[in-house]
Amino acid sequence: MTILNHIPLIGAIIAFLLGLLIIVNRNQNWKARLTLGIVAFLNVHSLLESYFFYNGLSWPGLGLSYLHYHLIGALFLLYTYFLFRIEINLKLWVSVIVVYTLIRFIILAPIDEDVLETATSYTPDVIRLSVDNLLSILLNMGLLILAFLKIRKVHFAVELTPPEQVNYKWLKSLLVISIGLYIAILISNISSLFDEEWLIYLKIESVINSLFSLSLVYSSLRFPVFSVHGDFRDLAETTKKKYLKSSLTREESSRIWDEINGVMVDEKPYLDAEYRLNDLAERVGRSVHHVSQTINEKEGKSFSDFINQFRVSEAKALLSAGRAKQVTILAVCFEAGFNSKTAFYNTFKKSTGQSPSDFMKEQIATQQTP
Repeated sequence: MTILNHIPLIGAIIAFLLGLLIIVNRNQNWKARLTLGIVAFLNVHSLLESYFFYNGLSWPGLGLSYLHYHLIGALFLLYTYFLFRIEINLKLWVSVIVVYTLIRFIILAPIDEDVLETATSYTPDVIRLSVDNLLSILLNMGLLILAFLKIRKVHFAVELTPPEQVNYKWLKSLLVISIGLYIAILISNISSLFDEEWLIYLKIESVINSLFSLSLVYSSLRFPVFSVHGDFRDLAETTKKKYLKSSLTREESSRIWDEINGVMVDEKPYLDAEYRLNDLAERVGRSVHHVSQTINEKEGKSFSDFINQFRVSEAKALLSAGRAKQVTILAVCFEAGFNSKTAFYNTFKKSTGQSPSDFMKEQIATQQTP
């Protein structure tokens, strides 16, 4: 047996360990973590099937991995959506993938499971299988390119050291690597159509899929924040920077402060639970670094505390005159821009010295007093 027969097993082991690492590691962005874990385990399934097939070993349901082959690009797009909240029509894309999956099942169901081993010419089954395979590769490539184009538009203007810049840009690099690997798979598949020794191209494809697993592992080690631990949108906000060497002048800081307050009062962006420092910086046309510095110097607060003070004020207004009897605490929580009841309670009590329920009871008592 050649080394090409064993590489899929090595890749599967690497992908399996990575999948476990992603799944068991706890963080707030569990949706992104789960999505990447699914990518890893689907890759495990594909590589294990390749290993068993190349070495003539029995495997229950051999060939089933081919049915989820087209999902990698969609899962990566979903992953970047959970990290960045990129602007995509999620319902539309989910519907497209579901419909395409059903069509694949219908097309592939009649194909003889031994078609790859027995076919000596381009039978209808072989043609259908080849066309379907090429379409799946193109779909994965297209969705990976879409994900890359979307995250290129994410606004990160924070001043970083060179090593930090490498870390922040790694997701883009991973997508570029993935696109490149799928281009190689596409070339390999097209080449196999004109060569009787087509099995060697399948083995090459397994090597490429193993490289994909290695890319995921390396990116997890090189940039653990995006792949395992957290929410990429919050990185700039949580980056600790000193302002001793800042180029921001007092006059410029005052102008930025006026612009920030204008946005807060006129547009009330804090009502959006997903609003981030990056969004505010882009809205006022300033760097994240300067916006963060301005808020810190003017208010002595982080962006989170600054934005939450507006949410608390909104919540107090909702719980006050004429509204206290008509609203629930949970309704006020989300209407004021908080994304969880726990965060709402903690922030409200820290700001007012009262829990939201105590404040509401006080408002009701005040309204009932003649």
